[in-house]
Amino acid sequence: MNTTALTSDPTYTVLGSGDIETASFEGISVVLLSRGGKPFRNEQIQKLRNLKVREIISVEENSCGLDGSLKIGGSSLKCISTHGPMTPGEQINIAVRESSGTHVLVMWDDMELQIMGKTGRLFDMAAHQSEICSIPVLMNSRKESIPIRLAPIFSQKKLEVVPLGAVKNGTPTLYPFDYCGIYHKKKFLLSEGYDPVINSPYWQKLDFGIRSFLWGEKISCYTGIKIAYLNDIPRDDSSIDSSYSRFFFRNLALQFKGDSCRLPLSGILRFHLQSGMSLFHTLKDYRDASAWVNRNRYRFRMDPYSLTELWELE
Repeated sequence: MNTTALTSDPTYTVLGSGDIETASFEGISVVLLSRGGKPFRNEQIQKLRNLKVREIISVEENSCGLDGSLKIGGSSLKCISTHGPMTPGEQINIAVRESSGTHVLVMWDDMELQIMGKTGRLFDMAAHQSEICSIPVLMNSRKESIPIRLAPIFSQKKLEVVPLGAVKNGTPTLYPFDYCGIYHKKKFLLSEGYDPVINSPYWQKLDFGIRSFLWGEKISCYTGIKIAYLNDIPRDDSSIDSSYSRFFFRNLALQFKGDSCRLPLSGILRFHLQSGMSLFHTLKDYRDASAWVNRNRYRFRMDPYSLTELWELE
């Protein structure tokens, strides 16, 4: 089988087997982000192929080692080769755009699907999820469930994210843990996806999650699919950095009145008091965020403080 370029873009190239064309379909495409290295990636691709996953998309930086032995069977295999480093969120934006399924399951190559029954039936059920993102049950390498239910709490107008216990289908969660989730392709693309300008994975995920809720979408837990880590679980760095000001102005500093949202000037002082960062260096982020909020002002359905009403903390 020949490997050909299916899509070429200044920032990435999509390669696939030349004799396989994947038309749009109602179902799930699986995206593998790269973290474990080539041996992990090839092994996971092989396992997904054995499960007869209809479309597999591997995202790699400056490389696409498509092994010919992995391109046989019922699966269509694509490789997205990014031309330089990208944030995980930016990689997901590209992979979702290039996918053929109505839903996209994003996982890392150091994770493994825990399939007990028929893959087709599980995926068919998952592809009927209407949320912008549904978060599967995640487990550590000992097959113990880890907290995926995350709730926002505002204390003196400061945001805290708290992990909660019991999880059931449809329970809201603030953002996809480790980016892992079943994304509704159409809704994800309409939401603008992840902000590629935010470099911090923590603030990037939080920005996507809060914006989704503020724009009337929902992120929830989904118990129909389970995924286990093969290695240690990565930890988020939630420290305030250069990404925080963009996140703050586009989410936490907003005021919702009537049927639209605005970003008041008072947000600059509030940001300075919370972050301790220089006022001078926040002005550009404020101006950019103000223009963005003005363009999207009628897409908002609530302010950030209304989010807490979606969670029951007992």
